Amino acid sequence: MKRRAFLAWAGALLLALSSSGALAAEADECTIPPDLTEIQAKLPHLSERLHGKQPVTIVAIGGASTKGSAAGGRELAYPHRMQVALTAMFPDVPFNVVNKGVSRDTTQQMLDRFATDVFAEDPVLVIWEAGISDAVRGIEVDDFAAALQKGINEVKNRAIDILLVDMQFSHSTTAVIDFQRYLQAIHRVGDVNDIYVFPRFDMMRYWSEQHMFNFDETTDEERARVAAKVYDCLGRRLAREIQTVAQ
Repeated sequence: MKRRAFLAWAGALLLALSSSGALAAEADECTIPPDLTEIQAKLPHLSERLHGKQPVTIVAIGGASTKGSAAGGRELAYPHRMQVALTAMFPDVPFNVVNKGVSRDTTQQMLDRFATDVFAEDPVLVIWEAGISDAVRGIEVDDFAAALQKGINEVKNRAIDILLVDMQFSHSTTAVIDFQRYLQAIHRVGDVNDIYVFPRFDMMRYWSEQHMFNFDETTDEERARVAAKVYDCLGRRLAREIQTVAQ
């Protein structure tokens, strides 16, 4: 009887150790250098909701990468992965993350959707992913920055918190598309308005250099798997940044 109890205990211990090891490996896989997450901005309205354990609605607006097109579905996109992570971090707070990603939308086209796709949801936080389609289409950088500023003004006027998400990174796209001017513009707008810009471009470039993923020269099936992996890391990183900023 004692032997059976000991074996059961040992089995449970091994299972716990293997599970914790898997979680640690998963966390390590998404590791980024500390200097990529130096956050100065605050999210006062979200913080108030979290401290009061009140329901939180977040709207994520953006393009195809917000929609989750590369991974094959919204449940694999970074907004949903962020909601899963936030729910684990704040178990007493009901979270509703609304995904308003539309493929190939420019920043101005996203701004045109704010009334119906953002404000109608009554969010406490807006996550705005922008710049990819603008760079691809060659939209004037000044027009891109002006659309960002107008959207920020509209959000702030409604007492809603906002954070920005910059572009994706892959070797094949950066070789043919000039993202740098748009990256500089979105971070400049963020600095002027004291808004945190989630540095997705630099994070993904770091992960690429560490051979965590490679979108180039892969099959469609493999590309979808890699995209889901990257989206999961981005969603969990975003949740951690929100947790840090909202404290």
